[in-house]
Parts: sequence; structure tokens; C-alpha cells
Amino acid sequence: MAINLTVELFGNSRVITGQKLINLWFSKSEVDICDVIQELGQRFPVLDGKVLDTGTKSLLSSYALNLNGVGFKDAAQIELADGDSILILPSQAGG
Repeated sequence: MAINLTVELFGNSRVITGQKLINLWFSKSEVDICDVIQELGQRFPVLDGKVLDTGTKSLLSSYALNLNGVGFKDAAQIELADGDSILILPSQAGG
């Protein structure tokens, strides 16, 4: 079973990549945030050190993850399923 995910970028990550939405497809049945970070780092190496830490397969502390627009969670607590949407936002967003 494959997993299809949508990643929506906000802030600097959107500016750096020139992308708003990125569709990711994984040919395995279990995918975690580390897999997503690794794939984003391969597609957009310019994000490493600015948004992603590809060495630890995590977001930099100035960014946050949101799953399906519902709430913010620690990356280790996120369970991904086919069709999920991941938002990557600057955690310092002002208003």
C-alpha cells in the first residue's frame, strides 16, 4: 500500500522553494515525519540549514508542523496516513 501526502509550505520555506504545495508519494505502508523531511531535503537541498536539519531528519526549532490543519504536535507523536496534509509553518509567526 502506498502513502500519498501533501505538504503545504508557509513563510521562508515557501519563498526558498517557490512552492506552495508539494505532493509526496511513498511506496511503503508506514511513513513518519523523518521520511517526509528526508524526501523534502532530497527534492529541495536549499532547505537544509534554513528550514530542515537533514542530518537529524527534523525541522529547525523555528518551524512547526501541523497535521491536517487540526493542531500542532511533536513530530514524534504524528502518525501519518494516506491523504494526510502536513503544514510547515514558521513558529515565530506574528500577527
